[in-house]
Amino acid sequence: MKRLISIILVLIIVALSGCTGQDVSSETEGQTFDRANLNLDGKMMDIKLSPNDARAGENITAKLVVGNTGTENIISETIEIQAKAMSLDDFFANLALKFMSEEKKTMTFTTEFTEEIKPGMIKPLSRVFSTPREMKNRSLAGIYDITVILSVNGQKVEARSIKLKLGSGKPRETSNTVESASTSEVTGTPTPIVAITAAITPTPTPNPVHTPEAVTVEPTGNIIVTRIMGWKFAEPSLTINAGDTLQWNNLDDDTMNLIEVDGKIANQSVYSRRNYNFTTTGTYRFQMFYPKIRGAPPEQIITVKLNQSQ
Repeated sequence: MKRLISIILVLIIVALSGCTGQDVSSETEGQTFDRANLNLDGKMMDIKLSPNDARAGENITAKLVVGNTGTENIISETIEIQAKAMSLDDFFANLALKFMSEEKKTMTFTTEFTEEIKPGMIKPLSRVFSTPREMKNRSLAGIYDITVILSVNGQKVEARSIKLKLGSGKPRETSNTVESASTSEVTGTPTPIVAITAAITPTPTPNPVHTPEAVTVEPTGNIIVTRIMGWKFAEPSLTINAGDTLQWNNLDDDTMNLIEVDGKIANQSVYSRRNYNFTTTGTYRFQMFYPKIRGAPPEQIITVKLNQSQ
């Protein structure tokens, strides 16, 4: 009889504790909304959360690439992030979570942007949000459901959900960088129960690292062809000389939008062929987006060096 009671207690504890310690997939689930204006549409072409080893109490950066898939210009974007606690590693914190309302389990952050995105074009957006560290001296490390909702010109168009695993341990100072308020209007709706106790400290100034000075030269007249086929770059990395013209030759049916992730050059839309003259030395990293994209965008790194004869 005592053994039976012990087994029942163990089963009850397991049921109340939730699925703590499980592996978490970073795959996203999407949802689209009915639109009053069918000519106005947008899509999150890519979304990433970093760092991927975040601890409870650290800041998370949500990096999005928003594409205009409608026929009207997008002149404003709203990003709403809802972080909902699903299960916690600490037994007693997880037990308390079971009795919380959905509202108290969730933190909401809203950011307004005023970026213009023309039809067929894309634009990167980012938002930094804080994560809870403790609740009544109990760690809030565990599994969270992060839902990102996109609205364009005031019209809600898409939502994506991502599972996030927050680890335990003292928050690292380098992760607690504060988002600049000059680029967006931010409003937060924190949960009244969860107390965020992570201290925000200034990011230390790194030692200066010498980088080669960029050199600009005249056009050389050389045309270097690189292919796009099978919805990926046939040459993921290329080295060319400053002054060379690079021609992207698109063998696929879709129009490809190439974005240089550091903003060194304007976005390149490639239907059949597209030429760009690289006159300045440096490293250029491109990501490719297209209507049927699934998962991470293909990347291509172009290294532009100075020809010694120049």
